[in-house]
Amino acid sequence: MSMFHCSIKIISRSSGQSAVASAAYRSGEELCNDETGLVHDFTRKGGVVMTEIMLPPNAPPEYADRNVLWNEVQKIEKRSDAQLAREVEVTFPVEMSREEQVECLRSYVQNNFVSQGMCADWAIHDKGNGNPHAHILLTVRGFDENGKWISKQKSVFALDENGQRIPQIDPKTGQQKVRKREGKGEEKLWVRVSVPSNDWNDRKKAEEWRASWAEHCNRYLKSEAKIDHRSYERQGVEMEPTIHEGFAARQMEARGAVSDKCQYNREVKKRNNLKILLKEKIQELSKALAEQAEKLLERYRKSRVDAEHTNDRGGKASIRAKLKAAKARADCRREADAVARSVPGKGQKRQQKRTAEESL
Repeated sequence: MSMFHCSIKIISRSSGQSAVASAAYRSGEELCNDETGLVHDFTRKGGVVMTEIMLPPNAPPEYADRNVLWNEVQKIEKRSDAQLAREVEVTFPVEMSREEQVECLRSYVQNNFVSQGMCADWAIHDKGNGNPHAHILLTVRGFDENGKWISKQKSVFALDENGQRIPQIDPKTGQQKVRKREGKGEEKLWVRVSVPSNDWNDRKKAEEWRASWAEHCNRYLKSEAKIDHRSYERQGVEMEPTIHEGFAARQMEARGAVSDKCQYNREVKKRNNLKILLKEKIQELSKALAEQAEKLLERYRKSRVDAEHTNDRGGKASIRAKLKAAKARADCRREADAVARSVPGKGQKRQQKRTAEESL
């Protein structure tokens, strides 16, 4: 099985981040930040294989320009703690060709994000170190039918348990509040609440997007290389998960230093390989014991048949044959008991596993 990686995070102003700078770094381009006047130049950044901007139908066509898109995002997001963009980072299985990577990524982005009204700015990175991956920057606001940004929140009527609107009550009169509107007369007031304009921040979406990435990649993979977005625990697999190493850790290793993350993953992989080896050995042993048990059972059956045949002959010869058959059956039982004792139970398997791990 190939390694699965799909992480999701928010680019926010409160964390000192900039949508323009983030886009410049991931695309390996030079972008000017209109908000600060800074020029973010990452044209010397290596490993950027391909970039592309995908827009939903209602988005202004000029947003296909990376500099325009992300400056417009920063212009509409005025709060000091505003969420500017969402980033989805995915890793490609190494078995996929470049053409398959591009096709897979386009389909994934279109089906999960652009079709829902998001602008998507993606870049494929590959430095030839066995870690081809993609960064997908997504807008967090949708568009109306006129191509204008819509609000992140919308006001709706609050409803009671029966689905009815809840009136605003005047504490002084105990009656429903009303207001007078010029030319419209009196208007009753109802309790309103703010709700998100979309479900993009719903935690369930993260699970949905992760599962979809695995599904899209598996279209290009053989059965033994298919990936699974679920943890080993959820899959029921007795393996330890590795952690994401990241660029900084690999850069340390390239300089000859030892990264704690990389070292941890090496130890995990070593233990997992040992678990796989132990499982294979146990399976081989179980198969061999099953074959031996089958042979013993066949001998036992044969001895019973011989005994029944001897009964038909009678006399001293019959008695000697009966004794011989009885001895053969007793030998079979002893050998069968020995086979049963040699099959490791759960406790023995755990002890073998602990002994093996202690030897690392």
